[in-house]
Amino acid sequence: MSRRIVKVLAVDLPLAVFLGCIAISTTYATTRMGWPPAHGDWPSHPFSPEPVVLPLVCAGVLAACVGTAVRRLRQRIALAVTVSGATVALAGGGMLGPILLMVLLVLFSVALVHPLRAWAPLSLLFVPLLLAPRLGEPYFGLLDGRLLAGATFGLGLLCAAVALGAVARTRREGARSAREQELHRYAYEERLRIAREVHDVVGHSLSVISMQAGVALHVLDRRPDRIGPSLEAIRTTSRDALEELRGTLAVFRDPAAVPDRAPLPGLDRLSDLVSALAAAGRSAEVTVEGEPVRLPAAVDHTAYRIVQEALTNVVRHAGGSAAEVVLEYRQAGIGVMVTDSGPILPAEPPDEGNGLAGMRERALAVGGTFEAGPRTGGGFAVRAWLPVDRSRQ
Repeated sequence: MSRRIVKVLAVDLPLAVFLGCIAISTTYATTRMGWPPAHGDWPSHPFSPEPVVLPLVCAGVLAACVGTAVRRLRQRIALAVTVSGATVALAGGGMLGPILLMVLLVLFSVALVHPLRAWAPLSLLFVPLLLAPRLGEPYFGLLDGRLLAGATFGLGLLCAAVALGAVARTRREGARSAREQELHRYAYEERLRIAREVHDVVGHSLSVISMQAGVALHVLDRRPDRIGPSLEAIRTTSRDALEELRGTLAVFRDPAAVPDRAPLPGLDRLSDLVSALAAAGRSAEVTVEGEPVRLPAAVDHTAYRIVQEALTNVVRHAGGSAAEVVLEYRQAGIGVMVTDSGPILPAEPPDEGNGLAGMRERALAVGGTFEAGPRTGGGFAVRAWLPVDRSRQ
């Protein structure tokens, strides 16, 4: 027996036994007291059957108890058994209250799990249930207005149980759908984040390797002594890129198996980017404005990746021009600007490729702004503002 079944029965079985004992004991007590009186001695009550057949009541209550106990395990079977048992118990003269409560509990459990169309045929069982208390009267008491009033009241309770179950089911399904959408959104954002990381790592590293390989080919015959440093730079860049790429992609294999991943790179590694460009014969000047402060990890990593991608674009598209990196530290955040002295470009905004789109997405992800475009005097400029919420630090 599964743990869920044990937990369900541990709650529902005692509840069913309790309600069954109340139903039988109240019926037995009223029988011992001479309830109901002989026909004609007092006005007949629409919920008081006569005469009382205690064995029949006990059999019906027992069946209703079984259905109540399994109402969360086999909903439709529980409904059929409970309603049938309740009908037998009421036909035998059982008291309506506890028996009706068991029916309402089971009906709520069915509506909580299944839509109405899934158990609509079982609703026919409620017809004899409503008529059972008046089996001894002509035409089942249909000519008695009090029966109609009592049947209307009982039908209203049954409809209320169905409505409550349907509302609870709708809310639960809505919450489950919201959770699934949240998981899908998280998975999409995680894939997008990893795609940006892979693009930045691979793009920058391949650009540096390509520059170093070009330098090695250029000095192959004239300056053989320059080949060694270029090859060493290629090896170092490729090794670092492979390590960072391996750590980024490890989450696809087993997220729980990589708890000791290296921290995300930040602006403290900016000197490595500049050194790699300088080793390949490209210059990059870094200017820091304001007092450097410790940035949140997300903002620090975003600033680093924007600078990295911007320098990669300088290498790819700006020929041999120099680059300038400006970091502007302010109390409210940090400004990042990367410019180059390349040729004059058309004034219209450039088509955003993966690089510019990735930088914009990174800036927006931390609540910042991003813009990029040609400079008036020639070259290209990338500007980003990344805010910092000091109240959370």
